[in-house]
Amino acid sequence: MVKPLKSNRISWRAPLAAALALVFIAISLVAAAAPPGTSLYTPTKQEYDDALKTATDQLQTCVASRRVNGGIEIDGILNESDWKLAPVSTGFIQREPDDGRPSAEKTYFRVLYDDEYIYIGITALDSQPDKIVGRLTRRDNYTPSDWLGVAFDSYDDKRTAFDFVVNPAGVKRDRFWFDDNDSDENWDAVWHVGTSVDEKGWTAEFRIPFNQLRYSGNGHTKSWGLQVYREISRLNESSFWNHCPRESSQIVSVFGRLEGMEDLPVTRNLEILPYVVGSLESNGDPGDDPFIQNTVKDGRIGGDLMYGLTSDITLNLTVNPDFGQVEQDPSEFNLTAYETYFRERRPFFIEGANIFASSISLGDMDREGLFYSRRIGRRPHAYALDSQRFPGDTDGYWIDSPEFTKILAAAKVTGKTAGGWSIGILDALTDKEEAIVRDPQGKEYGIAVEPMTNYAVVSIQKDYNDGRTNIGGIGTGVHRKLPDIDFNHLVNSAYSGGLRFDHRFSNEDYQVIGKLYGSYISGSEEAILEAQTSPIRYFQRPDAEHLGIDSTLTSLAGWSSTLWGGKFGGQPWRWGAGVHVRSPGFEINDIGFSHNADELFPVVWVGYRKFEEQFLFREYSLNGNLWNGTNFGLDNLGKIGGNINTRWQFKNYWSIFGGINRSMARQDNRLLRGGPSVLVPGRTHSWYGVSTDHRKFLVLRYFGNYGVDDEGVVSQGFEPGVTIRPSSRFDITISPKYYISEYDRQYVDEINGDYIIANLKRKTLFITTRFNFTITPDMTMQFYGMPYVTAGKYTDYREIVAPHAENYDDRFAPFDYSDNLDFNFKEFNSNLVFRWEYSPGSTLFLVWSRGASNFEAEYGRFDAGRDMSNLFSAPGDNTFLVKINKWFSL
Repeated sequence: MVKPLKSNRISWRAPLAAALALVFIAISLVAAAAPPGTSLYTPTKQEYDDALKTATDQLQTCVASRRVNGGIEIDGILNESDWKLAPVSTGFIQREPDDGRPSAEKTYFRVLYDDEYIYIGITALDSQPDKIVGRLTRRDNYTPSDWLGVAFDSYDDKRTAFDFVVNPAGVKRDRFWFDDNDSDENWDAVWHVGTSVDEKGWTAEFRIPFNQLRYSGNGHTKSWGLQVYREISRLNESSFWNHCPRESSQIVSVFGRLEGMEDLPVTRNLEILPYVVGSLESNGDPGDDPFIQNTVKDGRIGGDLMYGLTSDITLNLTVNPDFGQVEQDPSEFNLTAYETYFRERRPFFIEGANIFASSISLGDMDREGLFYSRRIGRRPHAYALDSQRFPGDTDGYWIDSPEFTKILAAAKVTGKTAGGWSIGILDALTDKEEAIVRDPQGKEYGIAVEPMTNYAVVSIQKDYNDGRTNIGGIGTGVHRKLPDIDFNHLVNSAYSGGLRFDHRFSNEDYQVIGKLYGSYISGSEEAILEAQTSPIRYFQRPDAEHLGIDSTLTSLAGWSSTLWGGKFGGQPWRWGAGVHVRSPGFEINDIGFSHNADELFPVVWVGYRKFEEQFLFREYSLNGNLWNGTNFGLDNLGKIGGNINTRWQFKNYWSIFGGINRSMARQDNRLLRGGPSVLVPGRTHSWYGVSTDHRKFLVLRYFGNYGVDDEGVVSQGFEPGVTIRPSSRFDITISPKYYISEYDRQYVDEINGDYIIANLKRKTLFITTRFNFTITPDMTMQFYGMPYVTAGKYTDYREIVAPHAENYDDRFAPFDYSDNLDFNFKEFNSNLVFRWEYSPGSTLFLVWSRGASNFEAEYGRFDAGRDMSNLFSAPGDNTFLVKINKWFSL
């Protein structure tokens, strides 16, 4: 008889967590009475009325002047005669905190241009100049500072813009806006800015080369979209020259106008960025492994090239790229059948990635999509000592296998034409990889573990109706050079693609998005059989009457579609509804990322948000969702589920948030990894949190979650966090996370047709630490470190006997499983990076990376002190790297 599950598994941690949350909320309520920063400048009623009329009735226009009287020194002091002659633009309107009111401090600017550059001089008057905040940090890192920014819609399409920002300390940020309200923070340009602070406020003087922007080369007189904006940290205020209403979902499409520029250069700039890397790797404990040396020296050369095919279309090329300065991926110990999604961190692939965005789910920010750039240069597919190549006993064999696939070269062409066509083409070639195997007699074999592979992506989009309508298509392709043997499990070629449309209307508060994509893979019978039985689809499931295995297939095709629409702008009410469908044969994981096929998922959402101050609150929102889920066999995969969530910000900028999610009992057709579906209990999950004012010296955060299923199985998480800023140059963030999880249906094995599961109790602790020290705006030091410990203990082994029985315990029977699967895994990864931009676009990196791990099989006890001690005493691998590149503009 199966031992009944206990119903009293809720530990002391749940009420403690709730009590902590209540304490934080109480503190928030008391602290809310504390007034925010104030300004000595109070707009008069006439100024307010004039500003409000401008904000609602008038499109702001700025006229640029050609520079004629000599050079401009970029020092943040606007004392050249050309500045004095240029027309002045002003009239900034708040977006936050008091939307539609004139800015609490006056701001004005001027625009100049010549044959190479566009110049912007912004003067930010301040009645309390001693409270101007300028924190030193690395480039592109947002901190609570005062900021001045300028953005150009140089394509004049009301959807894209190039954005340049600086704070009083001279820290630069830049980004590329796309689809009106999405931004790419990884876009980097080469430009200059100077700042100065005096008793009247502060000033920023920008010099931006035309060859860093993109615009049509046709015609002589240019009219662009323009936005200039300011942030005042102590007031938590953001104000815009052309009003950007907070309740609106628009950003670029509400820019003002920049007029008066004539005879701009037709830029076809050539930029070359060669690099040299030298590294020294020290291995902590080589042991008996003949392939691991105590120290390994290495050197590499390569480079990037950017060429303007036209003034609005650019070619980027990288040869033998190196990403040694990139932060390591977080640790994990994955017990599921699905791969983990890792964020792209390599500069070549993240810059301009928006043109290749192709989400296959509701919305556009989901991780699942036709193109997942981490596939390029991925870990090799094959294991050198697999049973097909070495069918006998492999004890005493040693392997030297590459960790990643080498990228020989990659190129992309991106841009937008004057006719509104956006173009993106990417192609990458990765090398064939081999592992070296040494047998007990010392004989070595070269074993192929990854074939040479070509990846390609093409994306084309067209704007209509002043950018409010966009229609586009995307296509992807993967081609592998497969030998006759070794890679029968891989497909020869894989294709995906389709169409997407996006239309906004009714003051752009409403939007409808539609997508239709298809996929096709071809290869050997073995490769297509593996695709049919992969975790994404499990065609072999015995109770899936709408599916079936065909071992003779040499190709597989499928499709995916999405329709999503609603009111996403304005206030207080917003709502949306949609559905996405994926056919059983839909397969994109050779170049894309997807966890599931064979599903139909409708959802509705409604939200209520207010931006006006009421009672103790500056703003608040409440959202609700409902969904259902099924597959093409109409199995119940989700039944009715939903959640309610809310967020409240107090007048002192503290915030609290929380939510509760409920999913009903459902059929889980993935649990047994190809076996029959199992009826699993419903589950209730809640989350809650609080954060203090992000501008302060000390910032505290807490996030907690608590979940329990209908059989009383509990999982909890605790995530406190703290950021400390001891000075304007230094900050440190510590974010520990502690999870206590219990899963009563952890898959174990399939033995002679019997599917075995167990109860898994697991504890996980990891602490992410980051610090940033800024010497100058161009010279920084950053540290990232994360010790990770997880331990799990298996009990109550059972076989599935009646997967759909009404009574939970009747679905299982005890099973005598002899293996001990308990585990204790520890890992530590860290990076210390010194970065010096010694001249514009040219950088020196000094990097120290350390990694250490320890695995204890058949031991499932979690002891934080013992485990951390063992981890930090374990021998580790250290890599020291020097990388220098030099930017040339020809």
